Amino acid sequence: MTDKIYRDYTQEELDLQYTNLVTDHDRETQQALQARSADVANHDADARDLKYGNDPDNRFDLYRAGSDPKPAIIFTHGGQWQRGGAATSAAWARAAVENNVTFVAGTFPMIPRVRLAEMVDHVTALVRHVRSNAEDIGVDPTRICISGHSSGAHLAAAVLVRLANEDDLDGIVCGLTVSGNYDLRPLMLSYRREYLVLSEDETVALSPLLTLDKTLPPTLIAHGGAESDEFMRQAATFHAALAKQTETDLHVVPDANHFEVFADLEDPASPVWDFLNRYL
Repeated sequence: MTDKIYRDYTQEELDLQYTNLVTDHDRETQQALQARSADVANHDADARDLKYGNDPDNRFDLYRAGSDPKPAIIFTHGGQWQRGGAATSAAWARAAVENNVTFVAGTFPMIPRVRLAEMVDHVTALVRHVRSNAEDIGVDPTRICISGHSSGAHLAAAVLVRLANEDDLDGIVCGLTVSGNYDLRPLMLSYRREYLVLSEDETVALSPLLTLDKTLPPTLIAHGGAESDEFMRQAATFHAALAKQTETDLHVVPDANHFEVFADLEDPASPVWDFLNRYL
């Protein structure tokens, strides 16, 4: 009999729960998202590869919603904390501009060049850069949303929690995390431990679910209805924790996998945008 290592999962089953590219359909939808995003970046971005720090990977693309200061979404891409870039999943920048919201698509140094804690530092620096340079880039510094997808959703949530715990939420009016992991403990029992390389203390310290000391701004937690049970459980658990301290919604995109979940972000009239427009 094969041993269960977490909940009711064997090692092989847990590894599969945290694998997003399993079927040909998964790969096709990822490639389609990347192609749409590249097209939007090439045709819609007002500026590419702007700097926010000294590291060569401290860069962001800017999609301005107008010449005067606008509310802004700061978005961090996914890629298992190892790959991706500002244009990897930025197709929904077009919906942001249609909703009169400026879109900041950021990237950052990744594993193995830096460790996970440093990645959180870099995304925090991006948020602070946008806020402190808001006038120069046409952003209203009092209306900012922090967002991310997949591993970028973890980073966005970690930054939200960090800023809250440091009493540094000035101007951060909401959060949106999509298909993320908020408790890293099960990941450290999966194949992902081989590249995350976190101690037990680091695993806890870098888990947004486990470090919610102070109240977050209103936050929408989204995932696809066809994602793995663990991805859905992570979202539901984080949502339940947030519901005890702030306004939060749990939004499920019906029948969507890890990449099709962008359907509702790219639709400027979706429930996701209903939530965002309440605060931005």
